[in-house]
Amino acid sequence: MFRHLPPAATPFTLADLRTGLRPPGQVSTRFREALATYLGGRTCYLASSGRTALYLLLQALSSTSGRCEVILPAYTCPALARVALDLGLRPRLVDVSPETLGFVEEGLAGQITEQTLAIIHVHPFGLPQPLEPVLSLARQAGAVIIEDAAQAMGARLDGQPAGTQGEFSLFSLGPGKPLSTGGGGVLTVNDDACAPLVAQAWATLSAPSPAASAASLLRLALLALAFHPRPWWLSTRLGLHRLGDHQASWGYRLCGLSAAQAAVGLALLLRLEAINKRRRENARQLLAGLRELPFVHLPQPAVASEPIYLRLPLLVDSQERRERLFQRLWAAGIGVGRMYRHSLAHLFPQLAAGPYPGAEQVAGRLLTLPTHHYLTAADVERITGIFCGAL
Repeated sequence: MFRHLPPAATPFTLADLRTGLRPPGQVSTRFREALATYLGGRTCYLASSGRTALYLLLQALSSTSGRCEVILPAYTCPALARVALDLGLRPRLVDVSPETLGFVEEGLAGQITEQTLAIIHVHPFGLPQPLEPVLSLARQAGAVIIEDAAQAMGARLDGQPAGTQGEFSLFSLGPGKPLSTGGGGVLTVNDDACAPLVAQAWATLSAPSPAASAASLLRLALLALAFHPRPWWLSTRLGLHRLGDHQASWGYRLCGLSAAQAAVGLALLLRLEAINKRRRENARQLLAGLRELPFVHLPQPAVASEPIYLRLPLLVDSQERRERLFQRLWAAGIGVGRMYRHSLAHLFPQLAAGPYPGAEQVAGRLLTLPTHHYLTAADVERITGIFCGAL
């Protein structure tokens, strides 16, 4: 029987779901305060998604600064570009390095102008990317840094939580993220001078309706079921794992996080460190089996970083070999992924301003392997065996 392994996620329990049924009280405030403590004392705001949080932030920043350009990695979540375009802003793309999956520094310097409003600095797959060169360039240009730590809650860089060195950071609470409440997003404000602007923006955010809160709890219950390996096998056969590939899924609602989701998030936050520790150990075992293969390149974590490896990213030497490996892993019941299938320049041709060889290379050669809590020693052995067989 196939055992398609689901995306990484903090495991729900029935007790967590019952938590969401309790009277809301001040649960959203308590969740915000707990997140702020976990992230080192930063001020946190909650929204129905990370995209909603980004929309509100960019809207507030652009209305006060008059600037209109947002710098993005040429390979990242397409919804980031969609949000900027929805606000009438102009995304500028910077190539990424296949060695690190971070910005190509030379390309970043060439894209900054006097109209640069923000640089969105992504920490992909829970691998923290160094901030120092980006911080210096942003300060010189008078731009702000928004750290996209959607996949990196719990990772650390230079002894600090990832997502706490720029002026702002975004975390996702969506399916498959380090801390998942089935949907939702968090904005942290790391610069006290920016706090009044964000507070004003969040004052315009509507509360979710009772129906939306009930729907969020139902979605949580369904995810708790579907993320178990056996139901996940059926979900993948129905194609549900591909829903995020379509642009229809890039939308967002301008409302807050439901109290039910906040209650579940508060319960799950207590287990996040243990879950991330398990991810790191599973990644370590996979790395030990794949590191010496000549056709596999493993992006290197930054010095003084502690990744969480939400998924283990690797690049295969050719697109053809990647596709063969993908099919063999999938047939063996392994929840292998290819992440974003195209660069932003491919998805948004109007944004392309030059070649992006690194982004195209990553889009064509990337595989991601599961590291989640359902992964077993037998799964690790099966994965490494398939890779070794590709020699």
